[in-house]
Amino acid sequence: MRQSDKARSALEAAQFADKNAILRSLWLAKAADYGIKGRAVLVGGTAVNLHTGSYRPTDIDMCALLDASDRQALVELGFINSQGDHFEYRFADGELWLLEFPDSQVDGDVDLIALSSEDQLAVIRKESLIVDRLFQATDGTEIMFQEAVRLCAVVYASTNWSWVESEIGRRDSLEPGLQLAATLARVMEEVRARLEPGHQGG
Repeated sequence: MRQSDKARSALEAAQFADKNAILRSLWLAKAADYGIKGRAVLVGGTAVNLHTGSYRPTDIDMCALLDASDRQALVELGFINSQGDHFEYRFADGELWLLEFPDSQVDGDVDLIALSSEDQLAVIRKESLIVDRLFQATDGTEIMFQEAVRLCAVVYASTNWSWVESEIGRRDSLEPGLQLAATLARVMEEVRARLEPGHQGG
């Protein structure tokens, strides 16, 4: 349900979070969530930043089905609709942040995180995010492979790997050409190397 007043309050919170990029990204995402009729779920690189506790510049990706009234409502909140479901938001300090709705539905499970006592943001669950990053890493580029390694290494001790392996196995059997299982094996080989005592590097 669209809540424009709460969306504006979330934008204010994002404005004041200028010293904490992760927090700013979460409040900006929440503002967009409040600005549309449906529920928006945070995915992609920003979700990786949240789960790893380290920030790397990235677009804010959210899953939600937008219609014309949603796009107009976001514009009225101060977002610039650059094209399709791509938006920009410029803060008073000059920072320009990009927001995109690449899919209408999230592919995976969802958790709620508390931004305040009254505000919760839907975020793709850690294990589902790992599967998503592994899927992205099948494109053969080093940047996506290392993104998957970064996430898996940081959350290694707290992840339900049995679930991840089962889900990857299921998807691998459906689309064997993607080589998801092989990608998982390669990623985990590097993760374990990173986690070895005395390993140097990021």
